[in-house]
Amino acid sequence: MMSSMFDSVEFTSRLFYPRRSISEPPDGARDLFVDVPTARLHVRVYSAPEVHRAVLLFHGNGEVVADWDDVAPLFASAGARLAVCDYRGYGRSSGAPSLRAIIDDGAVVLRAVAVAVELPIVVMGRSLGSLCAQSLFAATPPEVSGVILESGIADLGAFIRRRGLSVPPVLTPADAASFDPKHRLARGTLPLLIIHGAQDDLISLDEAHIAFATANSRRKELVVVPDRGHNDIVGAHPWCAAIASFVAQV
Repeated sequence: MMSSMFDSVEFTSRLFYPRRSISEPPDGARDLFVDVPTARLHVRVYSAPEVHRAVLLFHGNGEVVADWDDVAPLFASAGARLAVCDYRGYGRSSGAPSLRAIIDDGAVVLRAVAVAVELPIVVMGRSLGSLCAQSLFAATPPEVSGVILESGIADLGAFIRRRGLSVPPVLTPADAASFDPKHRLARGTLPLLIIHGAQDDLISLDEAHIAFATANSRRKELVVVPDRGHNDIVGAHPWCAAIASFVAQV
């Protein structure tokens, strides 16, 4: 494999903010451990009686599974059973994170969660997790009935600059195929919901518009949450309503 800036120690050290966390699952929830190459990932699956969908969430940078314990009931109210995955080096997951690894791990986690929940799955990626969700969006696996991108990344150049690095004049074809959100969005055809805060000053709302314009889905929707930014969007009424509507229709 040719050397890539996305595999470099400098890029990886500037990207990830892993946080260790050990917590007991809330009542009715259970913890799974999914083996991926060289690591074991922690996935928490929450209870939600009488629902017909599951949401597999790849969370934001610096977050861990336990941060979603209090949010899981909102997904149950929206008609979905929530499952949340910790990246390598986060929470109780072993290994060390890299962008390539967390993207590649997504398909393995999806298969394990599909067996565990025995329900059609909506894949959701928040912030950094949107890159994992976009990979599955492009692959269109049969277990997935739709994809949600929340506060997501769509501009690879902006993503690199946020790491304090210079954007290469030309991306290699291999890097574009592996890491460029626009490349993956253009390949996907699954139903797509994009949610973004109007006041997001970390990942610009412009990136939500880029994702919406680029995605090749026949059914796609962009929901802009007024007066919310990057880290206060979860649980807002438009956020909940959009997820509930999407889950009910896909």
